Amino acid sequence: MVSVSIEGFEAANDSRRGSGHFVKAIAAMERMHAHRIPFGVSICYTSKNYRDVTSDEFLDLLIEKGCVFAWYFHYMPVGMGASTDLLLTPEQRAYMHDRVREIRGLEGGKELFAIDFQNDGEFTNGCIAGGRIYCHINAAGDVEPCVFIHYSGANIHEKSLLDCLRQPLFLKYREGQPFNGNHLRPCPMLENPEILPRLVQESGARSTDLEAPEDAEHLCAKCEQYARSWAPTAEQVWSAGRPAAAQPEH
Repeated sequence: MVSVSIEGFEAANDSRRGSGHFVKAIAAMERMHAHRIPFGVSICYTSKNYRDVTSDEFLDLLIEKGCVFAWYFHYMPVGMGASTDLLLTPEQRAYMHDRVREIRGLEGGKELFAIDFQNDGEFTNGCIAGGRIYCHINAAGDVEPCVFIHYSGANIHEKSLLDCLRQPLFLKYREGQPFNGNHLRPCPMLENPEILPRLVQESGARSTDLEAPEDAEHLCAKCEQYARSWAPTAEQVWSAGRPAAAQPEH
């Protein structure tokens, strides 16, 4: 099913996606809707746009254009120049945890299905990557554990898909999953940054970043403070088994 990347209204979206992207994304939605093609959207939420992309106004726009699902992705500081300022505070992430559940609620929810790649780990038993349920193939053919984890030891042009799924990095992933018993802390990079460098080193995987190679230690160092800050709130929400009471920062 087609998924259109969009990250808010025009100003916010184009500041990250490039000038003119919002207009093109909306036009694509209208074209698919006119031809009765079901589609959804892929939304990266950050500390700057998380309120906008979960607002009634934004969701109503998507529904009007024919969108049937919204898949939210937590911002990941991937890449040599990635900013850590876009990582959410614990309060902001707790808000997202609650708000996505409101959006897809049977009562009072919106007429589209909302999914949160990070905060819905309870439904997938944690991380789904590394070929357990999901993997990513980049433009060069490198078969990576996840769209956010640019390391691999196999390429689809050189091996069968089955052999790519058997690569050492993927086997290490599956040996370690779930990476945390608290499924609000599922990722071996974002919430458990001590894990990914070990997996990469032990498997002999290489960086597949298409712009500039980034070693796993450098990548995960950007997540260490975030992981420490999120852990207490994650434990509170997970233990309570109900939406967090924290209010977002403005």
